[in-house]
Amino acid sequence: MKTHRSYVCPGVRSALKFCNLLVMNLLKRIALLFVQCVIGYIASFIEYFAQKPKSVVHKVIAITGAAQGIGREVAFMFASMKAKVVLLDLNQELAEQTAKLINSTGGQAYAFGCDVADPAQMREIAKQIRNDPSLGCPDVILCAAGVWTVKLLEDTTDSDVQKTINVNTLGCFWTIRAFYPYMLERGSGHLVVVSSMAGHFGNSYSAAYSASKFAIRGLMESLEWEIFDRGQSDHLKVTTIYPFLTETNLLNSCQISTDVFRILPISETAQSIVNAILYEKTEVFIPSYSSLIEPSRYVRIAVRNFLNIRYK
Repeated sequence: MKTHRSYVCPGVRSALKFCNLLVMNLLKRIALLFVQCVIGYIASFIEYFAQKPKSVVHKVIAITGAAQGIGREVAFMFASMKAKVVLLDLNQELAEQTAKLINSTGGQAYAFGCDVADPAQMREIAKQIRNDPSLGCPDVILCAAGVWTVKLLEDTTDSDVQKTINVNTLGCFWTIRAFYPYMLERGSGHLVVVSSMAGHFGNSYSAAYSASKFAIRGLMESLEWEIFDRGQSDHLKVTTIYPFLTETNLLNSCQISTDVFRILPISETAQSIVNAILYEKTEVFIPSYSSLIEPSRYVRIAVRNFLNIRYK
């Protein structure tokens, strides 16, 4: 008996071949995505147990919002480790009082009045610190200045929105952009931003605040990749902190309760920030178990590689 082979026109054959190659390529990339996620988790596990904290003795650590709250607490902690702390705050008088108190206990602190929402002012302050023979380009920049407007969206004024974005988002942008060129020039540095759990999920009464913190997350993730693409990620570090509610003046404007996470004392949040800097963590959730709300950054890194977006 004769067998008859079905005829497939060349156009269909080419289309089938193309689809087959496309599917095989997609499967390979999905497999690579899975492998990268696994490797990332293993690397994170090894890093957690093997990494040693860096020394900050005589290092220059500049902190915005350092006159009070979390920034002030972090400044005291680093001063006790013999770091030179640079206090940057809109309230220069309060920053100077804090610096005086640190210096009276044997630390080294320098106070500067500045508005993080003013890019020209931040560039001038960065230049002034860099050219100061006692300081020079900071080894660590910590953006801790922030404001919080607790209102429903329809009650949030234009001024509320502008102030929140100017301080929380643009304040970080201008601060980083002012100091980052000097770090690139030197070939080392550490850029740290205090975001919020609100930078991962929105909630009532926090539209402006949450939007400002989501933006910070995008800024820092993009900056991380820029540094990586430059081939300088071994010496230029970025860290984003996502704390839960902390007992600062930002909470004075409202009464808040929570059924899951407790409101954190300033000392606990500040200590976690200090540890994140010493161990050069890229992302830190406070408390640490709150990271369960967000997929691992290694999954996001793998997805970014999977998408393979390139700019020319």
